[in-house]
Amino acid sequence: MTEKASDTERATEKWGDAAIAGFQTLPDILLKKQVELGLSATDMLVLVNLTLHWWYRDQRPFPRSATIAKRMGVEPRTVQRSLKKMIDTGQLARVEEEDEAGETRHVIDLSALVERLELYARQDEHFQYRKNKAKAA
Repeated sequence: MTEKASDTERATEKWGDAAIAGFQTLPDILLKKQVELGLSATDMLVLVNLTLHWWYRDQRPFPRSATIAKRMGVEPRTVQRSLKKMIDTGQLARVEEEDEAGETRHVIDLSALVERLELYARQDEHFQYRKNKAKAA
């Protein structure tokens, strides 16, 4: 593997064919700060499933609670409660937007969570090291 391997190459090296089926990137700081964020294990799994549908920053995810619930082996109401909690605490927002056909759909905006994670990240012991290493490269 080259020194500057792509994310896909690195994921495939670690996970083999499982990565070829698809993978996502989550910041470590989300896992490190889940307690400070007030996220239960269920909330974290709902959030990970939600981000599975978030491919580009400006294209907000809109999976059905039933879809996430089926993956998790829980009732849709469990997912709905978790999403409501994250919305009520200001980490997520449910917003309406128009799709390509002009139809209105409800999507989840993760920008508040991203901003909160960025604040935590800037205080993380590894942040400056990695930031300086990236500048030097």
